[in-house]
Amino acid sequence: MNSLRGVGYSLDTAVADLVDNSISAGAVHIEIDFDWNRGEPVMTILDDGAGIGSDQMIEALRFGGAGPQAARASSDLGRFGLGLKTASLSQCRRLTVASKAGDQRNIMAWDVDHVNGAGGRWEILENEYSGPAPALEKLKSRASGTLVLWEKVDFGREEDKPSRGAFLRDLELLHFHLEMVFQRFLDGDARRIVISLNGTPLKGWDPFLRSYESTIPSPEQPLRAPGGLIKVQGFILPHRDRFKTDSDFEKGGGPEGWNAQQGFYVYRAKRLLIAGGWLGLGRGRAWTRDEPSRLARIRVDITNAADKDWRIDVRKSTARPPDAVRPELQRIAEDVRKRAREVFVHRGAYGPRMKSQVVSKIWDVKSIDMGSRYFIRRDHELVDVVRKRLGANGQMLDTLLGLIERTVPIERVWLDVTEHGPPSGAEDASADEAELIGQAVAIVRTFHKAGIPFEEAVPMISRMDPFDRIADLKTKLDRHFRVRNRT
Repeated sequence: MNSLRGVGYSLDTAVADLVDNSISAGAVHIEIDFDWNRGEPVMTILDDGAGIGSDQMIEALRFGGAGPQAARASSDLGRFGLGLKTASLSQCRRLTVASKAGDQRNIMAWDVDHVNGAGGRWEILENEYSGPAPALEKLKSRASGTLVLWEKVDFGREEDKPSRGAFLRDLELLHFHLEMVFQRFLDGDARRIVISLNGTPLKGWDPFLRSYESTIPSPEQPLRAPGGLIKVQGFILPHRDRFKTDSDFEKGGGPEGWNAQQGFYVYRAKRLLIAGGWLGLGRGRAWTRDEPSRLARIRVDITNAADKDWRIDVRKSTARPPDAVRPELQRIAEDVRKRAREVFVHRGAYGPRMKSQVVSKIWDVKSIDMGSRYFIRRDHELVDVVRKRLGANGQMLDTLLGLIERTVPIERVWLDVTEHGPPSGAEDASADEAELIGQAVAIVRTFHKAGIPFEEAVPMISRMDPFDRIADLKTKLDRHFRVRNRT
């Protein structure tokens, strides 16, 4: 029992394991409550599921009950028959389960200190409840349900117990974790349930941001795999510039941030197991979570009959795809990663708009033996016009552009992006647009001096990066020059 306390559960994975049990029991309402209790935390999870009788409770509390080979209903979120005990005792030294099923009411408890003191005898304590009275009374008032109580909560630590501040931060992480793991249940994509944490109802966090118009979904693809059919769907998420507020952008990144949350999301019976990462896929060497791929997320749905083939662990927090399906998953991931990189590079201007109009980029990237070099296009419309305006001095422009190309601080840029993320450009969108329009006005004047009329100049500028991101640029330039002409 003491050894199994160190299996490796965190607080959020342990609580999620208990929620699995409530869902498998048919619960609709699940209430999770933590009390700091002056440094001796207490937790209760109360549900309105089917409840369990005396024999079932003994089986549920027996270590190594229904194992991974046991036949399970397709909606059963269990796995090894260890979750209730191992998850709970990883966080506390006394686990009490009270349940009501019809006329039967049962209370049983494991107490690690009691077992140690009894010489290691496996003695379950019966009809002993020392937790919050209101929770037990609420259970009694229901037709059926189960109450799980954690006491002597030490989070699996002997000495390094958290402060109250750390405890509250852990609850914040737990809140987000549950909203992510059970999102499809909370939102009704699976059987709808209601979960509350300390009285606050949880709202599902969709890692694929399907409510955003700029999200680009791929068609769902069914794949035959050991353990049954799986379904795979890729999503390219919006660029940072497409979020209205910094808060929306940060929330979209998930609990670990945009880079960490990219990759595969593996769901077992619509319950999330893996939240990000590339499952060891990649050609030559495994893909890493790099900045340009951070907008790529892929949903994989497997059934609970595929546990062995996907090597699901006790905590239900790791999985590895079978060898037979890895090539297809890699093919899908390569496509999603490629398109996500396009969105990242083009700052979100990707999709139908890009297909109907080619954006004129001033920078060009060329592969060389040791990597890539970045060049300013000499045939870019603006570069070409400025060179012609300079006449005999046009060579000075080429010299300047060559110097800029050779002194691009690539290492500095990469370090800054790695440490702080890319510049958002979203702090003051109106100011950014006003600055771009001012630059567009200057280019119109340059084109005019080169003999290019307004009606030809504006479409050329509208296709240039970054001016292609300004909506109704022609109207705004028309308005500017009308005002200037009147004054």
